[in-house]
Amino acid sequence: MEYTYAYGSWVIAGLAVYMAALLGIGWWASRRVSNEADFLVAGRRLGIPLMVGALVATWFGAGTTMGAAGASYLFGTQGVVYDPYGAALCLLLLGLVFARVVRRSKFMTLVDYLESRYDARVAGLGAFVMLVAEMGWIGALLVGFGSIIQFFTGIPLAWGIGASTLVLVVYSYLGGMYAVTLTDALQMALIIISMIAILVIVMGQADVGWDYIFPGDPSHNWLGINQWDFLPTPEGRADAELGNAGFNYYTGHMGWFYWLGAIMAIGVGSIPAQDVNQRLMSAKSEDVSVWSAILSSVIYLVLGMVPVILGMAAFKLYPDLAFGDVQNKLLLIMAADYLPVIFVIIFVCGLVAALMSSAAAATLAGAAIIGYNGSKFFNRDITDADSLRLTRLCVPLVACVSLLIALKFETIYHLMVASWTLLLVSMFVPYAAGFFWKGANQLGALAAMLGGFAGWLGGYFFYLPATQAANTDLVPGVPGIYHEWANWDAITIGSVWGVIASVVMMVAVSLATRSIVPPKPLLDADGQPLCTEGWLGLVPSRA
Repeated sequence: MEYTYAYGSWVIAGLAVYMAALLGIGWWASRRVSNEADFLVAGRRLGIPLMVGALVATWFGAGTTMGAAGASYLFGTQGVVYDPYGAALCLLLLGLVFARVVRRSKFMTLVDYLESRYDARVAGLGAFVMLVAEMGWIGALLVGFGSIIQFFTGIPLAWGIGASTLVLVVYSYLGGMYAVTLTDALQMALIIISMIAILVIVMGQADVGWDYIFPGDPSHNWLGINQWDFLPTPEGRADAELGNAGFNYYTGHMGWFYWLGAIMAIGVGSIPAQDVNQRLMSAKSEDVSVWSAILSSVIYLVLGMVPVILGMAAFKLYPDLAFGDVQNKLLLIMAADYLPVIFVIIFVCGLVAALMSSAAAATLAGAAIIGYNGSKFFNRDITDADSLRLTRLCVPLVACVSLLIALKFETIYHLMVASWTLLLVSMFVPYAAGFFWKGANQLGALAAMLGGFAGWLGGYFFYLPATQAANTDLVPGVPGIYHEWANWDAITIGSVWGVIASVVMMVAVSLATRSIVPPKPLLDADGQPLCTEGWLGLVPSRA
């Protein structure tokens, strides 16, 4: 079904003004970026308000808004365990467990940390994994941006993705992390206003009613799952006619593995991501880093539930919506149908604000990995000015590769989840062990990264026949296997074996080789021993 918004030109005009303002802020910020610390970690001078805005904006993008709305329309709460629940869990874990040691380390990138704690091989492999994940994430955000432009202008999705990439390059190139954090407060204000507006107006005018949202009726989403069942549905709560026990209809250990893979994909997989760690490193103190992450977790979950509820409401309003529109355009359709023009403009600018902030942070993360770390790998004596120049030049490179990914994979939610699952199985164990287990060595870290990926791949192929059978003749108009869902189900379920393999390989190989490859001490960016005492986030820093 094609949608044409009568006031699309007004929306595009408002969006153009907003994007021009962002570019202006980027230009202003560029005049205040004098070194790498300013460009990559905002000079380590961010307080709680800017940090909260920056951390919430890190994930609150296409996946949380457009993707989560579509997922809740199709699968209810079980469809959005990844996000917002997983992302809120990630922020909470960062604040409680990792924020103090990350900020205390004084590194500017995770590659620096991996090289210091392990060696150049681990750092190089980690850089590659993080870069692939970041560019997949950017690709998901670009698809969201392109979908917005396509919806309101009618131009092809590819052209919308290309236009968004151009704006992203200029914005990120000019001001770096300093420009991103300066605009995050404005962007979060727009997001909050737009989310509240569409929730209040849709629930008030669309005759959906809160009693439709909260009973948990399995008839209120496309797959017929009990609406608010967060965990796998017990047999006793399953609908006799639908037989909807388990998690997305997977029962036994597959149902629980699906749930674990879903909650860990972002909830744990995003912890070793360069962009979020780069923001933790930007805080002006450990306490600011900790409490910003904890507050962000609460705010994120509250905001993230708005598109989830709207997706549930949309199932009553649009029960026969085409699958392509459900996955990428659901919120846009609701906004066009129910919001006054002025609120549509605010809503679209809020969505774009969310996308741009997340994409800019991820683009800077990728540029830092290639430019900052790459330049120092090949030339240890490179000056800060030359390294900064190279890092800036890598911004369009990262954006262009992400553009190609976006053009290839045009489904927001799955592209986002696959990116973080890659980090989950390959990076989390070496990242966490490096801080908290003195026995972790270089060979153990390499084995954990490679073994985790191999375990994930093996799990994928093991479960694929079962997920293909579960997704046969399921989607209207798609005879036989719906490969997209079969693949993503197997990817998520198999990721649990990836995590298990990563833990086993880290412990076994480190213990077996510690006599020939002694573990390196944990040092900070200045080469001094990094103290991990008092790492618990809720305990105030004594520094």
